[in-house]
Amino acid sequence: MAAPGASPEQNPARRPWWRRWWGDRAERLACQWARRKGWRIVARNASCPMGEIDLVALDGRTLVVMEVRSRQSGETADAAASVNRDKQRRVSRMALWFRKKHRLEPLNLRLDVLAIIWPENGTPVVEHHENAFLMAVPGGMDG
Repeated sequence: MAAPGASPEQNPARRPWWRRWWGDRAERLACQWARRKGWRIVARNASCPMGEIDLVALDGRTLVVMEVRSRQSGETADAAASVNRDKQRRVSRMALWFRKKHRLEPLNLRLDVLAIIWPENGTPVVEHHENAFLMAVPGGMDG
């Protein structure tokens, strides 16, 4: 659950229904994409005290925490670039929290972004940004 007074961006329940639908659609596609790569889905929409993690998967012995960004038009690079420094810090904190809570510290941790563009009459364009950003919290990977 998000903190009291959290912005609609941080609290999924406060987003308009169409934003929740749009996000769910993108996250479903992200899960399908990850499974096709042979990854094992660990969690989707994992709630933690700092917000919600879009997707957590295992890529071999690496725990991948993925932020999913989608747009109706434009470039995938624009969608990926929307993961600003503040969002990187939140995702970093959530990733460390998730790994510790589930006792997965022995696993490597990677922070990825999956950018999706949904053209009006076409197939979604998916672009994966592996290691999209470094751990953005003091203490780095050690939390």
